[in-house]
Amino acid sequence: MSDASSAHAAACLNCGHVLPPPGCFCPQCGQAPAHRLSTAHVLHEVLHVFTHADKGIFAFIPQVLFRPGQLVADYLAGRRKRHFNPFQFLLLLVGFVTLLGVKLHYYEGVGASVAAAMQRLKPLTPAQLLRVEQYFHTIGAFFNVYWLALLPVQALLTWAAYRRRAGLNYAVAVLVQVVVGCAFQLLLLLALPTVRLLGVHQPGLSTALLQGFLTALYLLLIGRRGLGLPVSEALGRALLVGLLAGLLNFGANYAAFNLYVFHG
Repeated sequence: MSDASSAHAAACLNCGHVLPPPGCFCPQCGQAPAHRLSTAHVLHEVLHVFTHADKGIFAFIPQVLFRPGQLVADYLAGRRKRHFNPFQFLLLLVGFVTLLGVKLHYYEGVGASVAAAMQRLKPLTPAQLLRVEQYFHTIGAFFNVYWLALLPVQALLTWAAYRRRAGLNYAVAVLVQVVVGCAFQLLLLLALPTVRLLGVHQPGLSTALLQGFLTALYLLLIGRRGLGLPVSEALGRALLVGLLAGLLNFGANYAAFNLYVFHG
């Protein structure tokens, strides 16, 4: 083997950093020794993402649902490599929930129940009925955009409620809301088909109540275990942020709905 080949083999193919003895991970970027891709390797990598004992998706789900406070505590203490990335997890989940809502025609059902309730109070014109249908169809198709757009504002509410007592900065408040959002979206995956199967007459109200309840519950768990707050303070701040977040979601949706339906 030539000197040039040896020099090439001794450098990381990802970042160019000089490698320790062959077979070791790169100390600069963490990449494993690269080898030619094969079908078996690709299948292994896909399976690895879902089943890795330390940070696979399946291992991350019970952490989010049952140990959100410990998850936040680990992140704040710098123990992050052991967990699947919560930001990536949330993006994947919101995408799945949006797709599920579209396939179940969930938001069309919400729109139909809203239109029926409004008709009983004051008859709508055919054009207004059409805009109600269009509004909820659009909300369903772009649920991921709508929900993620509200997350930074919800994080701002969290930061305002916790910054003095728990010393949160805005970035930590975003992390807290991402963890809460992961739990909500996971349970929404179960709630959407359940609501449709049970034929609930006010499905929008059902999921709104679910979000308010879960936001307060998971903020309580994170406040206790992740931020070290006493029970009374953790509960009070969780209820406050849960209420404000619920009002924010309702207010934004109500304003957009009325603007489009009656002034569109």
